[in-house]
Amino acid sequence: MKLKFDRSYILIAAIALCLIMAACSPSGTNNADALTGAFTDKDLGIAIDGKTYYLREDSAALIAALGDGYEYSEMVSCVYDGKDKTFAYDGITVSTVPVDGKDVTEMITLTGGDYATLRGIKIGNTLGEVKAAYGEKWFDDGYLTYSISGDETDIHSERIQFEYSGDTVTRIFIYSPSY
Repeated sequence: MKLKFDRSYILIAAIALCLIMAACSPSGTNNADALTGAFTDKDLGIAIDGKTYYLREDSAALIAALGDGYEYSEMVSCVYDGKDKTFAYDGITVSTVPVDGKDVTEMITLTGGDYATLRGIKIGNTLGEVKAAYGEKWFDDGYLTYSISGDETDIHSERIQFEYSGDTVTRIFIYSPSY
């Protein structure tokens, strides 16, 4: 007995397989080319070993990805019930706040050149490179700042801030205000 296949079935199967593979691929790849255009909430994270970790998520996975080589500090939270925690690694610091029984990432601070924003900006880049990556909708509040609202007076808006000396980025804050 010989089976006869219509070519359209093969094409449909191939398309379905491609869609399944795309849906199952890791969502956390660090592809700076994927983030273009205006600054959005998709910029509020960091990629470690191909996986992206965002602000306002449980910090356990990010801390595990960074490993055990950190200096730890904590203090009673002035906003939440529990303790604010800081995990300081060489080149990156993760600050958390207690929300619903989890330590949620509130701020990621980049201090070393081994880490980059999701658009590929690192310590040592120029302000021109920052503006080329993030656009011209920034404001200067002591930092070169991009916020979700774009409103300089909106202190509740999540943001990324570039500290600089001269024309060089010296520290990067990816930040979600708790208040």
